[in-house]
Amino acid sequence: MIVIKYGGSLMDDKSAEKKIIKNIKQFAKKNPVVVVHGGGKEITNALKKSKIETKFVHGLRYTDVKSIKIVEKVLENIQDKLVKKLKNAVAIKKVVIGKRVKELGYVGKFTSAKLLEIEKVLKKNKIAVISPVGKNKAGQILNFNADEVAGGIAAQVKAKKLIFFTDVPGVLDVQKKTISVIKIGNIKKLIDRKIITGGMLPKITGCVQAVKKGVGEVDIWDINLKGTKIL
Repeated sequence: MIVIKYGGSLMDDKSAEKKIIKNIKQFAKKNPVVVVHGGGKEITNALKKSKIETKFVHGLRYTDVKSIKIVEKVLENIQDKLVKKLKNAVAIKKVVIGKRVKELGYVGKFTSAKLLEIEKVLKKNKIAVISPVGKNKAGQILNFNADEVAGGIAAQVKAKKLIFFTDVPGVLDVQKKTISVIKIGNIKKLIDRKIITGGMLPKITGCVQAVKKGVGEVDIWDINLKGTKIL
């Protein structure tokens, strides 16, 4: 199985989107594929329209009662659009389960995904498209980090490969050149030296957990399938 995370600024770039859709379809010809999508920018815009200020706590989005309803609607809309573009795909709603992180409002920490629902779709040779909206055990709707969801699902199924599509060609060194291969034992050093920073941090954390839990490899790629392999 291949798990793919697709989101961020790439979703706003029509030519990038075309390439990624084409790449996903190519992977799906040979492997069962699960796609986890994000939608941070669209959520921020929708909240702004509703005059709700976006707050961040330690770099993570705070989601209040009003916001979670908007988040759910926006992500459902993105999910449905992505399914139409992929054609041979099915949207699986609220498949993610986690614990509520109270200091972030209605935000969840991934614990598992409903694998039976995912397998049902894959058995029909369809691409499973998953939104980072899920629930806790009490049934409360929560917003999850899409990178964390992709890493969590990949670890749960021990995927052959986990791919993060990004707008940069992988992890860059101080000369802004791609580091082609990183062993997970060297990651702490790269974080300490501030080579891995910002938005790349949650991705890398997810990569480390995924590899430790049995994922074959993690690729952080640009639209041309160029980037960093994490082993």
